[in-house]
Amino acid sequence: MRWADPRFLSLLWLVPALLAIAWIAERRRASLERRLGDPASLRKRASAAGAVARGARRALSLLAVAAAVLGLARPQAGFRLVTTTSRGVDLVVVLDLSRSMDARDESPSRLRAAKREVESLLAALEGSPMGLVGFAGQARVLSPLSTDREGLASIVETAGPADLDVAGSDLGAAIRLGAQLLRRPGERPRAIVLVSDGENLQGDPLAAVAAAKEKGARVFTIGVGSAGGTSIPVTDSTGAIVRQWRDEGGNVVITRLDEGLLREIARRGGGRYEHGDGTGRVALRLADDVRSEAGIEARGQTVRAYDERFPWFAALAGLLLVTERLVPRRRR
Repeated sequence: MRWADPRFLSLLWLVPALLAIAWIAERRRASLERRLGDPASLRKRASAAGAVARGARRALSLLAVAAAVLGLARPQAGFRLVTTTSRGVDLVVVLDLSRSMDARDESPSRLRAAKREVESLLAALEGSPMGLVGFAGQARVLSPLSTDREGLASIVETAGPADLDVAGSDLGAAIRLGAQLLRRPGERPRAIVLVSDGENLQGDPLAAVAAAKEKGARVFTIGVGSAGGTSIPVTDSTGAIVRQWRDEGGNVVITRLDEGLLREIARRGGGRYEHGDGTGRVALRLADDVRSEAGIEARGQTVRAYDERFPWFAALAGLLLVTERLVPRRRR
């Protein structure tokens, strides 16, 4: 058994929370009955069901909630091997891991929003070889070209500023390194997707774009953040904000989305610019453009197609709710 969306499993905390609420409600009910008189006589006169029936209804409801949550997590069991056939393109995703990506003008941060766009792009172009480059003041290859979507998604999920030793933001170095990953024999279409807030503190990104285009790569850009700008939080080991980032003069640093630079990079690179909102829809639109020049097919990749089991849990949750309705509320 595996889970396609394990993040929903965190909702299982609702079960003990609801159980605690039910226990408190039962205690208050018993206390009120004792204050009003003899509890047994009161229940008999009101024809109310006993504690066993109430407990059964609550247990059935809690089990239904648990089954629904497990269904949301998309349990999968058993698989079959499927050979995929899809339009292929060599793609390198260049992800900004600089300090400014910790800004909170996207929810929950620019970096988290950028990762959601990248994950959506990986899913949309599954079957095509994709590489990953992370950058701040320097650029580093996080993954060479690979068709292992799950492995690439795992690298994206764990990538962060700690992966790089040099602070700053050098878009040019990142684009050049991405173009180097695309240097392999063949006439496959090539593309670079830069996901960043566009702040460039060193280097010449436009010259790097020209070099990438000479190698046959189109350059697309996705911007994250706001043009109005915001401060950069500094957090402790628990993730709590302890202060705002300041420059050497003690002034709070304000970081802004540079859409102008990102648009110019995309224009000169023969691609397109989009503003990412962290939903993944922007990446899907760009994926259509990236695929548009893929004139060859990526064949022969064998992947595991897991069998979905969430209908079982959905049916169980429905059955438990129906059973709960059949438990009598009143004595006959």
